Amino acid sequence: MAGLLGSLHAAKSGMTVSQTAIQTTSHNINNMNTPGYSRQRVEQSAKSAYSYPGYNSSMGAGQLGTGVEATDIIRMRNTFYDFQFRSESHNYGEIGVKYEHYTTMEKIFNEPSDTSISASINNFFSSWQELSKNPNDSGARDIVIQNSKFLANNISKVKEKLEQLGTQAEKKLNEDIEDINGMLKQLEDLDKHIKIVEGSGKTPNDLLDQRDKIIDDLSFKLNLNDDKVKDALKDGKLELNEIMDKDADGKINIKLNTSGEIQGSLDMINKVNEYENEINKLAEVISKTVNDTLKAPDGSKIELFVYNKDKNPVLQVNEDIINDPKILSVTADVAQGMYKLKDKKVTIDGEEITINNFYNNIVQKLGNETQEVIRNEKNQSKILKDIDNSRLNVSGVSLDEEMVNLVQFQHAYNASAKVISTIDSLLDVVINGLKR
Repeated sequence: MAGLLGSLHAAKSGMTVSQTAIQTTSHNINNMNTPGYSRQRVEQSAKSAYSYPGYNSSMGAGQLGTGVEATDIIRMRNTFYDFQFRSESHNYGEIGVKYEHYTTMEKIFNEPSDTSISASINNFFSSWQELSKNPNDSGARDIVIQNSKFLANNISKVKEKLEQLGTQAEKKLNEDIEDINGMLKQLEDLDKHIKIVEGSGKTPNDLLDQRDKIIDDLSFKLNLNDDKVKDALKDGKLELNEIMDKDADGKINIKLNTSGEIQGSLDMINKVNEYENEINKLAEVISKTVNDTLKAPDGSKIELFVYNKDKNPVLQVNEDIINDPKILSVTADVAQGMYKLKDKKVTIDGEEITINNFYNNIVQKLGNETQEVIRNEKNQSKILKDIDNSRLNVSGVSLDEEMVNLVQFQHAYNASAKVISTIDSLLDVVINGLKR
């Protein structure tokens, strides 16, 4: 359309596009703190010019522009960064779970400290040395009993807390499976809505953001790039028996290496169970060695400790001795022999080792594994953060940038409005001037 009415229509299109851009900018500002939101931008292009060449068209000096149109509203998203993020997030998810459990185990063992197992072992044997100096001293005997209770209590508490940690790991595993299935259902529903919007020729930016956010969260729990994992998820649901089973000893047999938080939980269930078994061995060897060594002056056997592998407490002092400390009457040689147990090698899993060294090996192994996990968590966290920052540089909302855009679109809107005002004046001259 040429003439004043054509110019009026062109100016109106400019106002419409500017208004769309302002509304999109407002949407960006309002969602700048929304997790997973990608900033949006209005794509615009010049409308078809007037007029096209033809046998019946009278061409003027050239084609006249007819304004502008918004062709689409797109989200600023780099799929390469998404791929990188999801390629690393499952590694961080696995390490993150291990980090939490290993640091918790370190707190459970609480080494070194005055209340730890190693301290109570040393106090236990030292009290026997004091008793050997005066076997008839009831005070020294009471100290032996108190240190025995302290040792048994520390070992039992560590075993109990490890059991609770293992239970929590299994609980988290089941909760993660439920979360995964919930997210898969959300993705299924979102895909339906996305297809409907795309079928109408529009881009469902906010729905796509929601889908990407769910996929990001899902990528921490599983390696979504693994074909075997994809195959396990193809039915839209993940079953626990697809990835693991448990033997009679409570050990997890992993059937599918999923990586992510799921893999971390599976590995930590086995690892906690491994340290729990080590504490069981420690309690058993202390009970057996001490009880085999202790003898009354008449040669009869004295049972100081009671070991219960499958119960809590796993190790405790004989109630008869607590109620009647005189039962623990021993000779100086027996008391001295008890003290020397700390340096005596015993057989544990076919290895000749002292009780102290056996326990120290457990603590040292835990410390080394924990430090390795801490280093891996720190490195993986930095990698993931760098990738996410690169992604945010593309898709994140910058308030300063949006405010600049807002001013720019406002001026464009005002300019188009000014054109309409000018054309209105010209039309007034044409229409009302003819009347005069």
